[in-house]
Formats: sequence, structure tokens, C-alpha cells
Amino acid sequence: MAKIIIDKSMLAKFLVTVIVVGSVGYYALYTFWPTAPISTIKPLDIPASSLPESSVAVPELEESVRDYFVEHRMERERERSQRIELLREVVNNVNSSHETRTKAQMEMIEVAAQREVELYVERLIVGKGFADAVVFFGPVGAEIIVKAESLSEPQALQVADVVTTVGGIKLQNVRVRFRK
Repeated sequence: MAKIIIDKSMLAKFLVTVIVVGSVGYYALYTFWPTAPISTIKPLDIPASSLPESSVAVPELEESVRDYFVEHRMERERERSQRIELLREVVNNVNSSHETRTKAQMEMIEVAAQREVELYVERLIVGKGFADAVVFFGPVGAEIIVKAESLSEPQALQVADVVTTVGGIKLQNVRVRFRK
């Protein structure tokens, strides 16, 4: 029977690849699936008289509001992809020391983990009743922008609580804003 030897660097590369591919797939599904414009949905040929009286027309989101959140997510993803590409170059550079490569691999894993946390926090905030949210984690803090007509202090604290609980960031380092 052949003995299988698993190289730690290959295992790390494999894990990073799985995390990145999974994150990109989750991000694409989360970003593009729920925000499909209502105008792209073809109406059914149902006579108005057959609809229940409680039917309510759902207004389409303003293009500028939808674009604001989508654009911020896309910009965050572009910046993150550039960072991962730079780290990948360090990892693949034969002139890099083993220690430098290991640090770059660990940072790639941290970037992927941060992406997952941001997406998870955004989903939780939307689950709290907000129409949309975008989360940015920095080195010591986080900034959250929610789609709302206004934001009361209890609502802001509710959003901040999600970030402190899931993201492990101190409350004083969390900034919550809203955008109509």
C-alpha cells in the first residue's frame, strides 16, 4: 500500500482555493440573485379580476439606491481580489522566503474569512428588517450602511450588536449609517 504524504503548503493552497471559489460563488449569488430588477420578470397573463383584493403592487427600487449598494459590494470585491492577487504572487514567487510565503497564505485565508463574515453580517442585518446593507471591516473597526428612510438609535444599536457579536469588534469601533 502506498503511503500518501500531504504537503502543508499544498493543503493550504487547496483550502484557500476552496474558500475563495466558495466565497465568490456565494457573493455572486447573494449580490445578483436577490436584486434582479422587477422589470425583468415577465408578467403572467392573469386577468385583474382573478387577483385577490389584497394584492398590492410592489414598487421597484430606485436605480440609484440599488446601484449604491451593488457598487459598494463590487468595489469591495475588486479591492479584495487585487489584494489576493498580490498575495498569490508572493506565494508563487520562488524568491520569497518560506516565512513570507506562509504569512501570505495565512493572510489569504484571513481575507477569505473576512469576506464570509461580511456577507453573513449583511444577511443578518437584512434579516432584521432592513431592505439592504453593506458592511466594511477595517483593521480595528467596521462601517455599516443600511438602506432605510431613517435610522433610530435603537435600530443603529441593533445593527451594531450584530457586528459586535459576529465580527468581534468593540462597539466604539462600529459606525452605522443609513441611505435612502
